[in-house]
Amino acid sequence: MIGILTRSLNSESESLLSCSKFHFEEKVLEKVVRLEHKMEVYAEKVKLWEESFSSSLDKVTEAKKQTETFVESMRDAHLKDQTRFNDSFVEVKKQTETFVDSMRDAHLKDQTRFNDSFDDVKKQTETFVYSMLDAHLKDQTRFNDSFLGAVDRFKLQSENETKFYERQMNSLLDSFSSKVQKLSEAERKRDSTMKLTLRQEQNRFNKSFDKISENFQVRFNKSLQEIALKQQKVALTACATGSTVPGGTVVHFPNIQTNIGITNLSAYKSTGKFVCTVAGLYHVSAVMMSNTDGELYGIYKNSDRMIRTYYGKVDSYVTRTSVFCHDVGCR
Repeated sequence: MIGILTRSLNSESESLLSCSKFHFEEKVLEKVVRLEHKMEVYAEKVKLWEESFSSSLDKVTEAKKQTETFVESMRDAHLKDQTRFNDSFVEVKKQTETFVDSMRDAHLKDQTRFNDSFDDVKKQTETFVYSMLDAHLKDQTRFNDSFLGAVDRFKLQSENETKFYERQMNSLLDSFSSKVQKLSEAERKRDSTMKLTLRQEQNRFNKSFDKISENFQVRFNKSLQEIALKQQKVALTACATGSTVPGGTVVHFPNIQTNIGITNLSAYKSTGKFVCTVAGLYHVSAVMMSNTDGELYGIYKNSDRMIRTYYGKVDSYVTRTSVFCHDVGCR
């Protein structure tokens, strides 16, 4: 430090050759004071560094001790866990080996019982098959014996019946030849009378045939008309104009949307009444809209009401639908 100060003073003295001695000493003293102040500051900083470094070393040492303690505890815990795992693994292995041995023993016992039962069933089956074969042979022998006896009896009975029927046929032939002679004589006598009656019967047959043909034609034409009526289809879809309808009047649906098999639409548009010109089953539906509480409307056949629909209490325009089916003959 003194050498540095001396070099500094020498260098400054060279630059201040023109200054007075007093001024020079003042400058040197000022430099020395500043240098001492800086030395004190540096010494204080070095002391703080040493204290902070010492505390850091203490913290590092403490952390190292804690880390070593934690590592040791973790190693002990790991060794204990490994020991417990090894013990449990050995125990599980022993239990597994015991279970496998017990299952093998049970399987061997079950296999032995199955083999014994299978042998018993096999013996019983063989015994049953042999007994069935013996019974079948006995039944076959009895059937053959009975069949041969039946054949012999049939032969004997056939021979006896053949002789009996032969005698009867001879007697019948004799009686038939005598009756043929009598019939030929009677036929000659009837021949003359049959010619007269045959013409009369032919005339009666022609008259009855004509009458039957006429009745059949009438019934056939009537059946054709009924079939045509049944096959005729009728359908009508119509809409109202949307105007208000007063109570107690017939609602008209003049806007025709669909028309099948109806010829007199003008009458329907003017009166609002549909006339059934074809007999059959009719499906009738009507959709009405109203905003009046307690309103109702009905669908009538002639003067008979078929269905009625009630609106009840409504807050705005509400639609109601009425649907029914009716089988009519006509109109």
